[in-house]
Amino acid sequence: MATAAAAGTVVLVDAALAPYEHPDLRWLVRKHVLAVLQEFPTLSPSVDTYTSDDGASTVLLNARGPLPVSPALPPVLLTVWLPREYPYRPPLVYAFPAAPSASLVPDHPFVDHRTGRVHRTLPYLEDWAVPRSSLAGLVRSLVAALRMCHPLTATFGFADATTARATPVEEERRRMHAVLVDELASRLGRDAAAFRGGVDRDIHALSSLQAGLRARGDAMGRGVRGLEEERMRLERAVTASLAHRGELLTWLRTASRAPDPGEALAPHAAAGDAARWLESKASELAADDAMDALGHALENGELSFQEYIKRVKVLAREQFFHCYAASTSMNT
Repeated sequence: MATAAAAGTVVLVDAALAPYEHPDLRWLVRKHVLAVLQEFPTLSPSVDTYTSDDGASTVLLNARGPLPVSPALPPVLLTVWLPREYPYRPPLVYAFPAAPSASLVPDHPFVDHRTGRVHRTLPYLEDWAVPRSSLAGLVRSLVAALRMCHPLTATFGFADATTARATPVEEERRRMHAVLVDELASRLGRDAAAFRGGVDRDIHALSSLQAGLRARGDAMGRGVRGLEEERMRLERAVTASLAHRGELLTWLRTASRAPDPGEALAPHAAAGDAARWLESKASELAADDAMDALGHALENGELSFQEYIKRVKVLAREQFFHCYAASTSMNT
């Protein structure tokens, strides 16, 4: 019997989902419906006409039945409608009293006492997202919320369907309960608004930081590309320099080749006394070297300026005589 009932439920759900949008997600909708029926066996599927607030009527799949909130609280008659855009649009949930003697509490934080519609203030409905959300999760969240704040004004036992007249103590307790519920809902609303404001500020700050980091990344990318282009340019320059290396070495060997001493001395030897000219020329060059050494000693502080001038005068006089002797030795 259970297998036949389950098969009939699957057939009903598949037939009801035929006109729904997103046909590629019908398997997911079927999974959601079967899961909530299995977890809450007091609910049963059906296909009925749903009339929206603007008067439009649509045939929709729904799950309805008494929903036990807790052993100490009366059940709630729950109806969960699946819109044609499900699962991308959240379900339409209604909660009504299961007994005629009970009524909905005015100004309930989650349930409208006039229509029975469960507000989007229910966190699960407010944060509805695919594929995280499901019908079973929604009903579980609704049970937890109604257990903390029951939507019915009168309580009754399961064995006794009549309710006695409330005593003044009970009336005061209910009034205090309503005040505390309103205060709790108000504080939750303020805390949620403050939290959302902080989250928005954090998102704005992180977005600004992300923009700055992106700009820095672009600048670093341009710098890296510039360095890469410079490296390639230097590599081309080095390649071109190496290509001319052979020619430069050949030119240097040709330009630095020392002249033949015999060729340089031949004109002087033919003109006069070569030995005397060589001796005078060597003495002249030795005087140059001595004056250079005196200059380095002066720069290093090893010789005073007066001593430097005195020795340079002596060397200059000797160099003059050697130069004169070299010039006259060729004419003798």
